[in-house]
Amino acid sequence: MATPERLSQGLHARNPVAIRQLAELTTFRIGGPATVVTVEDRSDLPELLGQPHRWLGRGANLLVGDAGIPELVLRLGELFSRLEIHPVVDGKALVCVGGGYDLAKLINATVAAGLAGPEGLAGVPATVGGALRMNAGTSTCWMLDWVSRVEVVRPGNTVPEWIERRDIPAGYRHSGLPDGTLYLGCEMLLAPGDPAALKATAARLKQAKAATQPLTLPSAGCVFRNPAPSIPAGKLIDELGLKGLRIGGAEISPVHANFIVNPERTAQAADVAALVHRIRTTAQQERSIDLRMEVEVWNVPELADAGAALLPDLRPTAHPAKPGFSVLASPATL
Repeated sequence: MATPERLSQGLHARNPVAIRQLAELTTFRIGGPATVVTVEDRSDLPELLGQPHRWLGRGANLLVGDAGIPELVLRLGELFSRLEIHPVVDGKALVCVGGGYDLAKLINATVAAGLAGPEGLAGVPATVGGALRMNAGTSTCWMLDWVSRVEVVRPGNTVPEWIERRDIPAGYRHSGLPDGTLYLGCEMLLAPGDPAALKATAARLKQAKAATQPLTLPSAGCVFRNPAPSIPAGKLIDELGLKGLRIGGAEISPVHANFIVNPERTAQAADVAALVHRIRTTAQQERSIDLRMEVEVWNVPELADAGAALLPDLRPTAHPAKPGFSVLASPATL
């Protein structure tokens, strides 16, 4: 595990540094120790990015090994958790939001301001940065549908840059930018909408999720990517007779078979890995389908060949950017 002593005294003074159990910082409630730095000063990015590191948002799509993480774990702090909503000009409002801002709060704010688009992501647990990286989506839209440009630091660089939406090859569950890219924030250009209608849409989407997904239990969301548009992974796992299967403290949810849950918060990463192996093996043997993980995996040796951390699926988006949305926006500090 990376030790706090490796970091300069000035960095310590400007940014909170602590050894944390990552189970406390992930929605799966699984994961061992790591040195966690909450980044509050842009001037410290070069030092931090020069160290072996991983970026953590809400930890909502992540399985962490029980031994923890040897690299630094970096989180965006308050400096990167700001929201600015500008007045409507020429039929669009500029919205500037930091990568550390909570996606649900962004949706609430744009709905209250009568700006349409992000409400289609209601119920997705993520920070804005995590949603950008994963191109988080629902049945109605994807995150990058509404973005005009993104502020990032690409792997190997230490200086932030803005990338226009037209230059981002977004696809299913991935922005298309290189793995390891840091998402500091984004700008959106949103059209006005009726606040009551937007609120109703968001409520409907959240209610639909609550009715069909085990949202009250610790999990990392959907475990597997759909192997094809016509083959939902959850339906496949259900047909294979695996719904409700339990190993150790981990269980394939009886509510939605593409969720593995941690009902008593006693599951270990090895329990989840055993269920993943069982699902993938059964799907391969009975249907000749190679299920690949949608959940990101950190330091779980049993899942080294489970399809995690593979090249992104860059199939053409089913939710292209809406007509009339410009990819140009004025600069803003997030």
